[in-house]
Amino acid sequence: MQTDERVPRARRGRTPRVAVALAVLLAGAALARPAPAAADPLPDPNPTVTATVWAHSPTTTEYRITGGYSAHSGDGDVVVRRTGTGAYTVALEGAATSGGVAHAVAYGGGPVFCTVASWYRALLGPPDMLIQVRCFAATGAPVDSRFVVTYTNVRQISQGRLAWFATDQAQPTGVRTLAAAYRYDSTGGVISYERLGTGRYRFLMNPNPASENGPIFPMSHVTALGTSAVKCQLDPPDLWVVYCANAAGNPVDARFAVTYGSRVDLLGRASGPRFASGVLYGEYASAPYIGGESYNSTIPGFGGASGTMLGTGRYQMRFTGTGTSYGTAFVNSFLDSYPRTPRGYCVLAGWSASGADTVISVNCYAWLGVPANLNARISYTTWPAA
Repeated sequence: MQTDERVPRARRGRTPRVAVALAVLLAGAALARPAPAAADPLPDPNPTVTATVWAHSPTTTEYRITGGYSAHSGDGDVVVRRTGTGAYTVALEGAATSGGVAHAVAYGGGPVFCTVASWYRALLGPPDMLIQVRCFAATGAPVDSRFVVTYTNVRQISQGRLAWFATDQAQPTGVRTLAAAYRYDSTGGVISYERLGTGRYRFLMNPNPASENGPIFPMSHVTALGTSAVKCQLDPPDLWVVYCANAAGNPVDARFAVTYGSRVDLLGRASGPRFASGVLYGEYASAPYIGGESYNSTIPGFGGASGTMLGTGRYQMRFTGTGTSYGTAFVNSFLDSYPRTPRGYCVLAGWSASGADTVISVNCYAWLGVPANLNARISYTTWPAA
């Protein structure tokens, strides 16, 4: 504390004890006086939230997931509610936020596909984030199914490139630029999209920045949005073309969500977890050999993955060095040439640690549920970060 030199000095001489005692008492009272309380900071109305959920009980009306395969960065548990055949609401307790993207994929290996109907903060009650998922049989009829759903609204990364967006119209006129709430691109640019024909779209964003570790290997996934039986998939990833079709394989207009990145995981995290993303060219496979490419955060450069063909449309991807107790996987089918139409879809059959590695199993089907050799794009990330 600074001394104010304007205060007159005390006179020399003996000070009475009563005066000393009073001075000590007053000094103590002054030191004990509480300082004015600082105002608590207001909570962030749109906090950063990442989540991954393995919904494992498809016919249960409501259950709380406490295992390590489901987690989110907010406060609270994950609750799954079945609201009808193949209809579910996933509640991320204490994670109310806005924006971002959600993805869903069927789990279990059968010919089932899932969409995301919507995601939003709860309007009443606790501050939860709600994600609605719909699952369909190969015929397009609603069906109860296990599934994996992810969510992220990350808007800052430490390396690579991250972009995500959700379209707001199925039949846009001309090039439509998305509002800021519906998209993010770490390069700082806007994201637009246009309809090229029935069920065929192209999204437009900044080109990939130069990579300090060689060529860009993109992590990219797409999910159809809505309550109809629609499946979307990407063309070769750097053409940025999306196709959507119904259960019979006929092109249909639809909304969709995309996450795209390089050297980030499917939740938009660039550091902390061990993660990998790769492709298997199933259309050109001959059992047991299947070629592919990959990026793996546990090794320098690219690689660190291998594929095995187990049968028609049945593959395994092994990601080096990512083995851990818990994690989450995702898969989409994709095309490798333009402008062919989609041939089907892929689903998760399971994943598990294998020593220091992770093995992910996927099954692929032609429309109406016939096993087929399709190209598969597979991603994996550990959770919690490990």
